[in-house]
Amino acid sequence: MASDMLKPSDPAHWDPRLDAVIAAPGNHRVLFENDRLRVLEVILEPNEEEPTHHHRWPSVFVFDQVKGPIHDMAPDGTMLPPNRDVIQAVQAWDGNGCLVVHMSPQPAGRVLNGSDMTLHGIRVEMKA
Repeated sequence: MASDMLKPSDPAHWDPRLDAVIAAPGNHRVLFENDRLRVLEVILEPNEEEPTHHHRWPSVFVFDQVKGPIHDMAPDGTMLPPNRDVIQAVQAWDGNGCLVVHMSPQPAGRVLNGSDMTLHGIRVEMKA
């Protein structure tokens, strides 16, 4: 592919140093990985803010423990509007069972767990 065709918005070309497992290893642990899938355990303590990172692949995120408020933060620390799929799902969730959210690739940013509960979930990223 010619270099002039590369677009910064293309997740395939996002900075690999900002991959969630590399940039935020305290919050993302690989449970399984092959050429098609990566399964992460994600933990975010109460009032903890993750380091800036991205998720380049679409995923299914299964939360077995989550409570709002959860805030999306830009890399510069600015709080973003609550319009991302996971933020809206948490706000609408009734708290029963697990919360399952289909997620698009996420550009560099970070999440602030503004609740008094540890966020815990399994994220299945689809590489193919």
